[in-house]
Amino acid sequence: MPRIHVVPPEKTRTASLPEACSGTARSSVYVDADQFPLELHQIAVGAGESLTVGPVARGRIGYVWHGAVRAGGHDLPAGSSFIVEAGESLRIEGSGEGADVLLFAASHDPAQPEAGGHVHLLPSAMVPRDDALTDTGVRGGMHADSQCPTCDVWLHENGFPGAEPVSPEDLTVGVHSHSEDEIIFIVSGEIRLGRKLFPTGTAIAIPGDTLYSFTAGPQGMAFVNFRAGLPADIHFPGGQTMNEVEYWKGKLPHPQYLEPVGA
Repeated sequence: MPRIHVVPPEKTRTASLPEACSGTARSSVYVDADQFPLELHQIAVGAGESLTVGPVARGRIGYVWHGAVRAGGHDLPAGSSFIVEAGESLRIEGSGEGADVLLFAASHDPAQPEAGGHVHLLPSAMVPRDDALTDTGVRGGMHADSQCPTCDVWLHENGFPGAEPVSPEDLTVGVHSHSEDEIIFIVSGEIRLGRKLFPTGTAIAIPGDTLYSFTAGPQGMAFVNFRAGLPADIHFPGGQTMNEVEYWKGKLPHPQYLEPVGA
């Protein structure tokens, strides 16, 4: 049975900056190549500190969790994201009191080289979002939908209203699997896995084709979800499937990115 890795914030470890990254910022590891096919680092970019991502051999996507950064001549507050494609680099500087940046990537270079050649910047105000994604109050947003012709990364966000402690029957509601490896990161609130609540700042690495379910904690929850490539189907225990890309395309438009100033 594939193993789901649950990493609450107290289980992270301090480490050097990820491969192909440099600067004065500080890095903590949630998930790395020794554990999983995907990687997640939390990088603290203090005021006056910098992080250069690249040149990279495979696309990476960063999400500004707390604070704000300046990159490519643009301000990126909390809730913003950036993509550094293969062969490119991006310098990021902490703004104000600095920022915490989540940096996602595949753990290994792709079998087929990516086209690459671009940097994409997505300020929070430009993220396509829907505050009524479902009739149960679930919110959604799209940062990268794998539809870019030169990069394959995927990152979406979801928000859920608060839920009271579940009954044993409720624990099986929403059981599903995805065709790809994924990382979920809890940006606010708490997530309930089985009977246990995990706090803000928890990362969950889930192998492809692994069944799981979750509910939000009493105060609600929001997360971002990363894949290294184009998602395929969501599978349910009864044999039903749903094409995830088509679902999101029917809800939100493709993000419209900014390019670095002077690029």
